[in-house]
Amino acid sequence: MLRASGARCTHLGLLWILYVYIVDGYIEIVEEQQCHDYGFRLTCRDLDSHIAVLEAWYTSIEDYQRDNSSQPQALRLRTENDSELNRVYVYSSPKHNGVYELTNLTYPENTTFDVLLNDSVSLNDSLVNMTDSDMEVNGSACGVATYSRSYGSWREGDKRRRTQERSSSVNLRAPVSYRCTGVNHCSFVLAEDYPPSVSWSPGVVYIKYACFDDSLSVHYCNREVHVAVSGEDSEGYIRTPGYPNFYVEDVCRWRLTAHPEQRVRVTLLDVSLRSIGPFETSCKDYVSVQDSNGDSMLSSCEQVELPLRLTSTTNTVDVQVEARSKGAYPKRGVLLHYKSIGCVTLPAPSDGYLVYRNGDVAHYMCNVNHVFVDTRQRARLIWCYDDNSWNDTVPLCVAEAAAPAGNDSVPVHDTDAKLPPHQQPDMIVDIVIPSLLIAALFIGNAFIVLIIYKYRKRKNEEIDDEFNTIPLSVNGNVHSAGNAV
Repeated sequence: MLRASGARCTHLGLLWILYVYIVDGYIEIVEEQQCHDYGFRLTCRDLDSHIAVLEAWYTSIEDYQRDNSSQPQALRLRTENDSELNRVYVYSSPKHNGVYELTNLTYPENTTFDVLLNDSVSLNDSLVNMTDSDMEVNGSACGVATYSRSYGSWREGDKRRRTQERSSSVNLRAPVSYRCTGVNHCSFVLAEDYPPSVSWSPGVVYIKYACFDDSLSVHYCNREVHVAVSGEDSEGYIRTPGYPNFYVEDVCRWRLTAHPEQRVRVTLLDVSLRSIGPFETSCKDYVSVQDSNGDSMLSSCEQVELPLRLTSTTNTVDVQVEARSKGAYPKRGVLLHYKSIGCVTLPAPSDGYLVYRNGDVAHYMCNVNHVFVDTRQRARLIWCYDDNSWNDTVPLCVAEAAAPAGNDSVPVHDTDAKLPPHQQPDMIVDIVIPSLLIAALFIGNAFIVLIIYKYRKRKNEEIDDEFNTIPLSVNGNVHSAGNAV
């Protein structure tokens, strides 16, 4: 008992430290795995935050060990984007001389990434890394590693996150959500809060929940929500008035609008409405999600066993909860999460252009003899990760000679600095050939003037000879040259 109590205190202390120092933003995700007889304490660090249960599973020790032993010690994963990279051609100038060579920035075809198994908990690029030595084993009846960890909700969009096999597990989301969803803190003990589990064999319980700031959630009807491109404002929560205590007779509508290049993802976390009665053929109270093009994505009053994700094909989604039950109905209502999906194309620099992009990568290039100011490379490849964020920016393109050099570069004021080959001075090209051309022009002009002079002199002589042949006497009359007509 003392050991179990000490383990609980250790986990609670670790969880509190994770809350205070690690999580950034008003939406955080908490994951906790403990033995089946453990008393879970689901807690949000802010008093204005509410719990939304995302997953809850029970797995027997035998199934847990079998599932983990059937997998390699290091799970091999290839990124979903490697195949796209192979379609992009990247050019660089290794010598920075204006000569560009084809290079391939993709990983080799067989490149893999190691992801540790759950017993040594590891999130890819996560905020928390824990090993077996960092975890307390909660008694010999369990014998598996237990842990608590927390991270920002934007990590949910990481495509390299590994999903755990749950085919042999029992879904506990309904009983956990009944006790905890919509409140600031709660407790859950499997044997006490879910009586059918009394006959189960020893096992492990995994609970994953989100803490969202209720003061920043949308809890009024008939609102239009403009979803940001990225960052904290690119996601949020919507709940019906009175959630999680009751919902009232009303028609609530919300319109979610994202950037024209993006789509909207709506995740139904909790649907607790009046179900179809024994003498009814359809839902009297229901929730519907409709795309702006008129396509119906969902219309139901049934409780969702797991978070139901719906992604639109346009940038606008209409959500409606219509309750026709009279008065305040004693069920929780509806809780959903929304987020903008897709990275907005970054503008190309003035001396560059966009070569290619899809949902995962974007390829930019600078014009000839220009390079990016920070990398001194002509090509730049950026990734879209975490649903709507680029991993890098697209800086200015500058002339290659003006790009800042590395540590081994020669200072600009150094007279011995060598210029690129196409900028080296050439005496023959710069001095001799122009001088010869100018001299040839002078000689040609002189020759033309001489020809004109010779022609005019010869013409004058012919005129004089013709004039001298005119007769001076006609019919005995003598005429002078001055009287000639």
